[in-house]
Amino acid sequence: MDFIKNFLNKTKKYEFEFDENGKHQLGGEIPDEFIIPENEFKSNFQYLGFINNDDEVFNWLPFKLNLICPIYLDIDLIFLDYEKPNEPKLIYPKNTSEIGSAYTTLDINSRVIYEAQNFSLSEFDGVTEDNEFDIKGIAGKPHWDQKQNIPKCPKTNNKMKFVCQLTSWNDVPTKYTNVVADNDYEQNLFSKMNFWDDGSLYVFIEPEAKTVCYFIQNT
Repeated sequence: MDFIKNFLNKTKKYEFEFDENGKHQLGGEIPDEFIIPENEFKSNFQYLGFINNDDEVFNWLPFKLNLICPIYLDIDLIFLDYEKPNEPKLIYPKNTSEIGSAYTTLDINSRVIYEAQNFSLSEFDGVTEDNEFDIKGIAGKPHWDQKQNIPKCPKTNNKMKFVCQLTSWNDVPTKYTNVVADNDYEQNLFSKMNFWDDGSLYVFIEPEAKTVCYFIQNT
């Protein structure tokens, strides 16, 4: 009986595969109809692409989810209210001007735009020592770089549902940046999409409340 229960409850795992005909996208320009929330973050938000709910894997999403996060800052949890999907509001943190960064050259006018890369999903067995540096993104079930951390929605207190995990091995190059770093190593970190160099960005949603959470873990 336990075996049957575990089998029925088994969550499928998916990896991102770049596909010019894919329904989803990493990187790209901010869509004209999408409005970045007001904030005083150093470097503002970066636009990271979108997850399309036209895909049957994501048909439970209430809308196409445009992904944004201030990934170059020392963030904890970022909560956004997507009640208006193209005009999200920042719920947390409130003290955006006080959030620090390891990159001293950043300011509110810093811009990093990534090249658009379409992708699709394929089932896989999970992250292993053999493939861990090849995985570009994950859906279905997260692979934790640190300990498990399932956030609770600040509007409903419900546990949030996993959307996706983006890794620093996605190879999405930077199309444009006006950031001039202090050294070559740091400048290289602005040459492609990454999350604290070798980490992962985790995205969760509370579908009914339309609240989205972002956070980074790295080893």
